[in-house]
Amino acid sequence: MKLRNESYENFYLQEKPLTKKEHYEYLKQQQTNSKFFNWIILKNEKTVGYVRLLNNDVSIMVDKKFQDKNIGTETLKLLEEEAKKIGLKKLIALILIKNKTSKKIFEKNHYKLKQWWMEKEIN
Repeated sequence: MKLRNESYENFYLQEKPLTKKEHYEYLKQQQTNSKFFNWIILKNEKTVGYVRLLNNDVSIMVDKKFQDKNIGTETLKLLEEEAKKIGLKKLIALILIKNKTSKKIFEKNHYKLKQWWMEKEIN
């Protein structure tokens, strides 16, 4: 939750930090979702990040202190192996345009841009 709230601006559907209650409700809801997987990323037995797979969509969060050390890139490689084990044939990454760090990680792992997503608030 701490990692997610530190970088919530990089998530498409999260407009504000999550409360502990909201976070636990989300995790409880996902317990019955057979297409939800999540792992803590460890380096030298220290928690440095989190990776989630939901309906083929990959999200990787690495603590700012550990970014630019290839942790996201290596995590994505490991995730791809796990995805094969559970029978997935394709992974996707929904990345906000401003999130250059995530874009770099996925490009290093040979992910290709497949579509543009345009939207407009009409309140």
